[in-house]
This record gives sequence, structure tokens and C-alpha cells, in this order.
Amino acid sequence: MFAFVLSALVVAQGAPAYLAACPADPGHLIEKAPVLAPDDIHPTNRRAAFFLDVGSDGTVRHAALSESSGDGTFDAAALMAAQHFRFAPPTQGCISTSSVVPEEFNVPLLALARPAAGGSGAIVLPSTPPESAVAICTTPFARLTGLDAPDTRQAPGTVAIDVGLDAAAHVTSVKLAKPSGNAKTDATGIAEARDAQYAFMLPPGCRPKATVYRLELTFH
Repeated sequence: MFAFVLSALVVAQGAPAYLAACPADPGHLIEKAPVLAPDDIHPTNRRAAFFLDVGSDGTVRHAALSESSGDGTFDAAALMAAQHFRFAPPTQGCISTSSVVPEEFNVPLLALARPAAGGSGAIVLPSTPPESAVAICTTPFARLTGLDAPDTRQAPGTVAIDVGLDAAAHVTSVKLAKPSGNAKTDATGIAEARDAQYAFMLPPGCRPKATVYRLELTFH
């Protein structure tokens, strides 16, 4: 099971004519990997859930466990699988962006089966605990929710910007982390990052806090 958290890339009215040549893509999964876990696992929860930080090229830059299955071996196998997923990144306004994707892996039901109390021979499955009871609060994952298209088409290239965010996901700083090789593209990327809108993705019950998000913008 998978879902893509989409960046709501906002293009103002009276958009530049060049945008017509750039098809929009909300982003989607193009390749997934199986979970290779041994048979003798002992999970207590029916799934392991992750947040995937996906670069503007569609590769997973980082993955963090947000809900444990209760079995470290299965969690590790699921993490390995998640890191090999590939995506078509969100693209609009001739810009592909980094993004955040929530992903979950269901454990085999047979691994959850337990003998019923009383020795009746019946097999039961544990109930799924509330998400807040198994949530893992880590560094918050930030996602892009709004981006204005620049007035002119930029030279192709990928620029990475470290965006400082406060606990309300408001921009506090921007810093060029990896240049594209074109000074004008870099300057446009920094301006886009400063003016963009962001939001946090958090497991249930976890509180946001200030962080630095590395935004990648690939200009086409």
C-alpha cells in the first residue's frame, strides 16, 4: 500500500506562456521493492509505516520509521525495501520538486496469529493498536505545499536549498546547499524556496518543531 503526498504547486493567474510546454505530473510510484523478511518474526502491530523523503529525481533520499510493527527484523526489512522505491516526482510549472511520501508495509497475518486463551486451539489475531500508541516521534518531515512559477523559464539544472522552518512551518532562513551550475537558476531557486509554503508531516500525537528541510528544485 502506498500514497503520495502531493505538493500543491500554485501558478498565479496570467501565468507565463512557457508553462504550456511543461506537462504537470502530480507524482506517482514507478518502482517498488518487496519486503524480504524471515518467517520467524513476532510482530505486535499489523504494519510498519515510514515517511520517505524523495528527491526531485524521484529517488528516496531518506526514510524514517513512523510506526513500528513491534518486530525489529521486519522493520529493518521494510526500511530496506522503502529505500529502493522510485517515484516520478511532482512536476508543474517546468519544475520538479522534492517531496514526502508516507508508506506502510503490512506484516503477514500468519506472523500475527496467536493461540487463544484457555487452550481451546483457536487462533486469534491481535487488534490493531491506535496509531497514537505506536507512533514514533522523530525529526519532523517537511513538505512543499505551494510554489509560484517564475516569470521566465530558467536554464535546466537542479538546485538544492536548505530551508529553515520554525514550529509553524514558516520560513526563517534559506541557504544554497548545492548549486545547479547556473547562477541565475540558483538565484531563482533561492527566491522560490523563500516564497514557497510548507507544512509538516507528523505521526499522530507528535508535535512539530523547528527544522531544516533540504528542498530540491529541478528546472526543465
